[in-house]
Amino acid sequence: MFKIVFIYAFRNILRMRLRSLFTILSIILITSLYTVLSSVGDSFTNQISKMIENQDVDIVVQAKFASTPITSIIQNETITKIQQYQEVASLESILIERKRLNDDVLIFILGLSNFDVFSQRFGFSIIKGRSLKDSKNELVIGEKMAKVLDLDIGSKFQLDNEQEYLIVGIYSSWLNFLNAGLMVDIKEAQTLIQKPGKVNALFITLKEQLQTQKLIQKINTEFPKLKAITGEQFPNYLGPIKSVFFFSKIVSLLTLLIAIAVLLNTFIMAINERTKEVGILSAIGWSKKMIISVFLIEAILLSFGGGIIGFASAYPIMTLLQNNFSTVYMYLPEAPNFATLIDLFLMCLIISIVSVFFPILYTLKIVIAKAIRNE
Repeated sequence: MFKIVFIYAFRNILRMRLRSLFTILSIILITSLYTVLSSVGDSFTNQISKMIENQDVDIVVQAKFASTPITSIIQNETITKIQQYQEVASLESILIERKRLNDDVLIFILGLSNFDVFSQRFGFSIIKGRSLKDSKNELVIGEKMAKVLDLDIGSKFQLDNEQEYLIVGIYSSWLNFLNAGLMVDIKEAQTLIQKPGKVNALFITLKEQLQTQKLIQKINTEFPKLKAITGEQFPNYLGPIKSVFFFSKIVSLLTLLIAIAVLLNTFIMAINERTKEVGILSAIGWSKKMIISVFLIEAILLSFGGGIIGFASAYPIMTLLQNNFSTVYMYLPEAPNFATLIDLFLMCLIISIVSVFFPILYTLKIVIAKAIRNE
């Protein structure tokens, strides 16, 4: 029975070739968008999770009203005072700024007080060359920046100032957008960014973790313009950067509703056109279960066919975005998240079931004689 129903459903798809083609193309576009956005959101979530799991930071300090660490400013005098607290075991600072090169490529400049400490705590690893030393005029660049600008160790790199910098290493980070950047000594970064004696954020490790809340309260009281938080809370203060990825999740869910609407419209038109056909099938002995199965199989073939092709098409789309749109390449993972494929299969199943809901209701109520007379 299943073989007969399957063949009949497949022939119905071929019979309405133009409509089936447009339906599949719509689902391909929708599922491709879903795959790209979901992969970006999932990738960012995984990056943040890894950063939280591996960091060894008890307290993070930034300006109180800064929406992101980039807009935060902390003076050297403040750093010196906090560093003298007896509860502090170590204090590292970071200066980060976005910069557009030649009105095209957007990069991040990161000034670090101690590269080795940051690489250990936040998942930065040297994949080629070496890390920063005490010598000046050296850079370590992210793997995405190296790829986009075709740079390698030993290359010379010049920013807005006349000073040339020697690239001594290429790093990789769990945070993809930071891979589109370069790292220098923090004093060198202060000169480049023209923020002498200033940093964006402080990362404090305590002698005893039990003193965390006590020191947070002390810093917030003594420095009312600063905001001290625990290391676990830090990802929640990434501001607009993180909002982009929450937005991608919302858009991903909207694509599901659009796909359901497209396929539902296809089957509403199909059932109106095939009323007489349904009546004839019932008259020659087809059960309602078999007729319902025809519509369901058609929906599954269309949705899963479009879904698989849509997932596959996400690969060249992401490659195209990375190679041609410098403003978004830093946020994209190298390839779609394979776990998204499982979500996509579930989404296709939901689309199939919901889209044939009204045709099923119609079939259950159909009167054979009336259906046969329908023109």
